[in-house]
Amino acid sequence: MPLPLLCLLTAVPALQTPVPVGDAQAVLAAARAKAKSVMEARAAHIQAGKNTKDFRGDCSKELAELEARLATENRPDIRQALLVSKLYHLQLAKLSPSPPFLQTLRKEVPPTAPAWSLQPSLLTGLAETNPEGWDDYVAEARTRHPDEALRRSMLFAHFLAQLEAGDKPGWEAAFEAIRTQFPGSPLYQRAQAFLEAEAKTGVGRPAPAFSLQALGDAKTTYTLDNFKGRYLLLDFWATWCPPCRAEMPNMHAAWSKFKAGPFDILSLSFDRRIEHIAPYRAQAATPMPWKHAFIEGGFQNPLAEAYGVKGIPKPLLIGPDGKIVASGAELRGENLVKTLAKFLGK
Repeated sequence: MPLPLLCLLTAVPALQTPVPVGDAQAVLAAARAKAKSVMEARAAHIQAGKNTKDFRGDCSKELAELEARLATENRPDIRQALLVSKLYHLQLAKLSPSPPFLQTLRKEVPPTAPAWSLQPSLLTGLAETNPEGWDDYVAEARTRHPDEALRRSMLFAHFLAQLEAGDKPGWEAAFEAIRTQFPGSPLYQRAQAFLEAEAKTGVGRPAPAFSLQALGDAKTTYTLDNFKGRYLLLDFWATWCPPCRAEMPNMHAAWSKFKAGPFDILSLSFDRRIEHIAPYRAQAATPMPWKHAFIEGGFQNPLAEAYGVKGIPKPLLIGPDGKIVASGAELRGENLVKTLAKFLGK
């Protein structure tokens, strides 16, 4: 999710009041209760020192029950709740919805359906994975859904996505909508905080200084001066972050293409434990054969504050003179190699 920069699953509290069995709200309440239990299991997983990336909710029983109910249920409102609940359980289990299921979802569940209040990130996730197919649908939910809390959450996610993409007219319009619709609210304050953080690493600004011990080598320290005269791709990431892992094929392609030039990559891990990094790099597909450092405390580390890191992945390209020359969407996906080629040649 660009930030959708942050890669954390948010628990949704269970309903506090009982609802009739067979009611659409009962379907959603059951989904919230399951999410609560999954989040508790996830917390125990983390407490045991295990990597979040290896955790997935066990939703097999619930998914089977939802499938069975969908096979016999004809009432539109309950079918909508069942379909949205199924999408939510797939998310909890880290499973991808099938194209036929997504077609059914879109056909039967309108953008303004009450069932979407279960979890707004379900909608934003659909737009992120398939923008051409879902952008208009999600935009309608963002502006017309009767649930103000859902609209507020989706508007903020849209603002972050446009900010990450470097779409100035897009994020300015979203920020103005937040300012006018929710003046003085925590949402407005958060949006301001993200803008201020992003400004710290705007193109043309000097990169903040750092001094970091090399991962696995106590005798080596990386500073900004070490890379003077070279292009440095600074990569804030973590093994627990799905969008970070999704960027790895592009990172490896870029390294293979440009490593012989005046170019370095320094990956700065926000993992909860330093020992989570080596097993990931031991995999054949993700050796990450460039420079590394571990950022203890992640988002709470002073370096994160200096670089305005509110979410990951956050890539920055620092030029030979120590100034930032590219950031965000310019350095993600297929754009990474294209952007590097502009500076380093083909």
